[in-house]
Amino acid sequence: MPSRARANLDSRLTDIDQLFQAHKVLTQFKRAEAAANSAGGGLQKLTAIINALVNAPRRGRPAEVAALNRGAFVLLCSHLQGFVEDLHEETAQHTLAGKARSIGDVVKLVRPRNSNPHPDVIEQMFCGIGIYDIMDAPHWNKCANETVRKRLTGYIELRNKIAHGTRLPMHKSKADGFRKFVVLFADALDQAVAAKIQHTTGTAPW
Repeated sequence: MPSRARANLDSRLTDIDQLFQAHKVLTQFKRAEAAANSAGGGLQKLTAIINALVNAPRRGRPAEVAALNRGAFVLLCSHLQGFVEDLHEETAQHTLAGKARSIGDVVKLVRPRNSNPHPDVIEQMFCGIGIYDIMDAPHWNKCANETVRKRLTGYIELRNKIAHGTRLPMHKSKADGFRKFVVLFADALDQAVAAKIQHTTGTAPW
């Protein structure tokens, strides 16, 4: 059973799925428009227009959808940050129970001003509520912990460039790859935090 934070992330990711669907529809429309413009009124050309509308688009980076890809990428980073912050707060309810007058005040106090989910920032956040070396844990099949850290750092740096106005070219596959990473990372972090809490308190938190 996942944490509430992990369950909430699934709801947040529906925003990304909607953007990806918009990407598909816009790509289909632009190809149908191009087919219509070249049809020249011939009935036999109608097949090309219909196919452009109903067939899944192939890989490509039309200018009209590049902004959608960048937007999805930035939103994914925001959702990952939201998950980490929610998990941090949920974890504090277990590790600080009976130890602090106001757990919420402690959470705010130890949360860095720059809460972009860099590995070091995540480590600092959880150290502040009694969970240590948490970023040593996340890994999964064919992705060692060192690779997880490097990929997370790379994604955050790319997000910052986009958010600060750099119009980087981006395929949908890049945004989709980040979405898959977010899900795998969230699962791994959620499980690692649960294990740490159980080791500390003697009770499984979720």
